[in-house]
Amino acid sequence: MVRQPRKRYKYEKARFLRERKGLSYNEIKKDLGVSKSTVSLWCRDIQLSEKQNERLRYNRLNSPKLGALANRIKREKEIEIIRNKARKEINKMNLDAFKIAGTILYWAEGAKTQSTGLSNSDPKIIEFIVCWFKKFFNIKPHQITAHLHIYYGNDDLRIKKFWSKTTGIPLRNFGKSFIKPKGTGHRTNILPNGVIKIRIKGKGTENLRHRIITWSEKIYRLSKKYK
Repeated sequence: MVRQPRKRYKYEKARFLRERKGLSYNEIKKDLGVSKSTVSLWCRDIQLSEKQNERLRYNRLNSPKLGALANRIKREKEIEIIRNKARKEINKMNLDAFKIAGTILYWAEGAKTQSTGLSNSDPKIIEFIVCWFKKFFNIKPHQITAHLHIYYGNDDLRIKKFWSKTTGIPLRNFGKSFIKPKGTGHRTNILPNGVIKIRIKGKGTENLRHRIITWSEKIYRLSKKYK
């Protein structure tokens, strides 16, 4: 089974390290530079002593990887407790709260000149603002146009269908997508559905922007009382 001198040496050393030292397959693999499956094949008939097994169990329980895993699990549990508590801190959304939330969102992400619209990559944000436009301005999804900013190699039609389903904006309202060319030094597939820019179309709809910006200014002035 083991003929070449070099291979024979590794074979014998692997058995020595397993039988006499009680090393794990991973430790032997690292020492000899062979695969774990090879070490297993060479040493599978060797029975370790109880003391050797105890050492291996101790090492597994105290390995850095296991410690990191335990810390991550602990942190995940802490975060879930925080999230459960936070869910109880907001119980309802009345109309004024909805108006203010949408206004703040537009203040942060919306267009400030030329048109009334917003760009973002988060489907929840876009779905929220489309619903907000409908509630406070009676703007239906078919009155909104959309353009995508995607990466070279992305499936343009698939992404348009995704956003159309998310927002209710008809596919016919999607214009030509901007596709970032290959080799521009930017990482690809960071945003699997790209960035969508929505804009309310129709005569007079640019006036909506002035109303929304005025609302945001009023919210800012009212917030000063909490300084």
